[in-house]
Amino acid sequence: MSFLDGPRGAEIWRMVKFGITGVANTLVDALIYTLLAGALGINVYLAQVCGYMAGMLNSYLVNRSWTFKTSSRFFSFQMVKFVISNLLTLAVSIGMLKLLIDFMGFGTIFAKLPTVCVTILLNFILSRFWVFK
Repeated sequence: MSFLDGPRGAEIWRMVKFGITGVANTLVDALIYTLLAGALGINVYLAQVCGYMAGMLNSYLVNRSWTFKTSSRFFSFQMVKFVISNLLTLAVSIGMLKLLIDFMGFGTIFAKLPTVCVTILLNFILSRFWVFK
């Protein structure tokens, strides 16, 4: 019998899968953000929105089918809740970038790291207890 057996183990495994998916989403987001803001010099906030939206689409596809194994249709109230929770998380990320870059003097790339840490936690809480509950 492993520590992943039973309800507590299932929740741990769900968190691990969410984390793996989150790493993939973050890589998609960071790659697009870095390409747009760093390499192409596009406005940092527009780059954040583009990167975040690409990561969000990946997140919905993977989390609904693998992490939370939902049976709801693709276009459903669950998707509406997912979009709302991610728009909230996006707003938090843009606010953090504004604070870190404009008021604290962080570089555009370095400001992304603490922003990602906060948004991953917020996104798991919203996904687990509201979107995919």
